Amino acid sequence: MYLARLLLIPLLVAWSLGATAADLPLDDQDCAKILERWAENPGAVPSHLVERCKEQLAAAPAPVAALAAEPAVADPCTGPGAAGSVLCWGPWATLAPAAAGEPAKLDFPESDFDCEAGSDIADQCVARIVPIGPAPPVEGCAPGTPCGFATLVAGLTSNGDVEATSFERFDLAGDGSAFVVDPGGPDEIESVGMGVIVTPRGDGYENMRSRGRVGDHESRLIARIVRDGESGDIELAADIWTDGNRTNSALDRSGYFAWGIATSQSGLNLLSGNGLSVAFTGPMSVNNATQASLTVNFGSQAGWSGTWTNPAWSFGAGGSVNGVNLLSSPSQFTGNVQSGSVVQGALLGEPGRMGIAHLIDVNLAGVGHIKDVGLLREVTGGPTGGTTGSMGPP
Repeated sequence: MYLARLLLIPLLVAWSLGATAADLPLDDQDCAKILERWAENPGAVPSHLVERCKEQLAAAPAPVAALAAEPAVADPCTGPGAAGSVLCWGPWATLAPAAAGEPAKLDFPESDFDCEAGSDIADQCVARIVPIGPAPPVEGCAPGTPCGFATLVAGLTSNGDVEATSFERFDLAGDGSAFVVDPGGPDEIESVGMGVIVTPRGDGYENMRSRGRVGDHESRLIARIVRDGESGDIELAADIWTDGNRTNSALDRSGYFAWGIATSQSGLNLLSGNGLSVAFTGPMSVNNATQASLTVNFGSQAGWSGTWTNPAWSFGAGGSVNGVNLLSSPSQFTGNVQSGSVVQGALLGEPGRMGIAHLIDVNLAGVGHIKDVGLLREVTGGPTGGTTGSMGPP
């Protein structure tokens, strides 16, 4: 360093005596020394010399060897300190640049949230169902819309081999006079218009018998229902459906169902805003001997857990709450539940008069494959009950 300063002295003297830039051409090494001297003592170097060297070095290309020797920049968001790194704060990077410079360009997976259009951070965002295990057997439901699940088998007995039983969405007219299985889907079954007879029963439900026939096409429902006290519209319904053509057995199909109007967004907001937990219970429809009990927790720790108890078997499950939709998590099944099993459901009705329509598709160790659908009611909303699953064909 001392030698470099000695070599710099003649150059500085020449400039101080009035030399011009044309008199003393400078290379990059000279400029580096001049700027080093200026940094130590600003008054020791003429300002025009400093400016010339700054411009010269700024325009000079970086040495290839220096670039090659520069270490690669590690991804700041993959190490153990990623949560505390300003480079990994997602959308907050748009509010102020990171102190360490421009963040690395990273490929992030598609967002797990659907957001309504809006202009600020208060937009309503709803988490999509992103299953870790098996996908839901049927499409989920939207708040405030008709929502139901059904089993589908060949023939008019509503019962069939479990491996030949499929799950479908189910829709019901508000007065019980028509239904559709797999609406808009490849297995769509649309009933004929039906006449409806409703009779009372003593457990908080009413019995409904709906039946209609056009030519050889006949449709029928045998169900327990809950109706709105003012409008008379059906709020909850479950049990048996059949649809067939008496002259062609290949067109005879049937099954069981659970249906209602999905909880409104305002109802969900009320439950979530107060962090409430709601308990539900009721029988399954394919096998009335199976009793289900679920508890749904709302708020920041949303989730659900439940048990299904039959004289011959039982199991437990739990999972996520996404809007009105419930879906099992493989890690929350009890130990006797085999891989590939799934429970799916949807919240129905409004707080104080809620229900759950759901399906179970489980393989139990030592028992076998079980498929069923069921309607549960809020424990505080009244007694539970169900029609027997052995009423037979219409």
